[in-house]
Amino acid sequence: MASSTIYLRSPAKINVSLVVLGKRPDGYHELLTEMIMIDLFDEIVLERTKDAGIHLRMSGRPIDGEPDDNLVVRALARTLQAVSKKGKNPSGGFAADLTKRIPVGAGLGGGSSNAALALWGANRLLDSPLSREELLEIARGLGADVPFFLGPPRAMGVGRGDILLPLAPPDPFVVLLWNPEITLPTEMVYKALDPSSFEFRDAIELTENERSNRIGSLLKSGGLINSLESPAIGLCPQIGKGVEFLAKITPGNVRMTGSGPTVFARLSSRTEALKISRKMTAELGGWTGVFNVLTEPLLPNQ
Repeated sequence: MASSTIYLRSPAKINVSLVVLGKRPDGYHELLTEMIMIDLFDEIVLERTKDAGIHLRMSGRPIDGEPDDNLVVRALARTLQAVSKKGKNPSGGFAADLTKRIPVGAGLGGGSSNAALALWGANRLLDSPLSREELLEIARGLGADVPFFLGPPRAMGVGRGDILLPLAPPDPFVVLLWNPEITLPTEMVYKALDPSSFEFRDAIELTENERSNRIGSLLKSGGLINSLESPAIGLCPQIGKGVEFLAKITPGNVRMTGSGPTVFARLSSRTEALKISRKMTAELGGWTGVFNVLTEPLLPNQ
């Protein structure tokens, strides 16, 4: 079998809004979140090999944990399992080179994006035996954010965030990111949530109509909202300093993304964003970057 290779760009995302409505019967939280991909990319070179097994090489930003626990390895393994269950019995395995540029544990979805692109790429190298729905099912089992990266660049996530409603492509805007270079585990942030802030105090799982009504209201408001920002600032006060710094310059356009600790500002000018970026790094330290939102699907047929 001749080896074949595919080159993949794995984007980051921002949560323009993230509303935690309450706790679900399954222990997860009921969310509404608007997500947009940005042109900050990790890179994956995925090769089909004659030898069985999955081999991952990593460079760029360091990642904690063993390579075998990486979401890329898990995504590739589950792809092979799913194809085998269909009676295809693929021979050989995969070798993946992952170059990390997206900050790790930063609320930017880097790991989820890597998993999604590895799933898609592996299926393509195997001559696409899995349907889109089958890929999405595997993606949901890997993490709530993973399915988003298999779709268009803007979507509303509901339920755990893994039920996706595609939205119209975003109008172009510039994104300034600032990260205090502190890792903030998602589980800690959710545990720090104040249940009294929930719209629903009892365990809930919204119906489709209830979700639709709230999605419409959230999109109509146009505001930047994140229910996780306050508990995250309680755990990491530096986040609050970043939000305050940017809000003085561009009020109403600043929010933490995901479970943090990265903060973003929505701007119209790249020149302005670069100027603010330099000033922010000088005064607060940390990492900054200036990017654009994606307005076209990254993968074909989305």
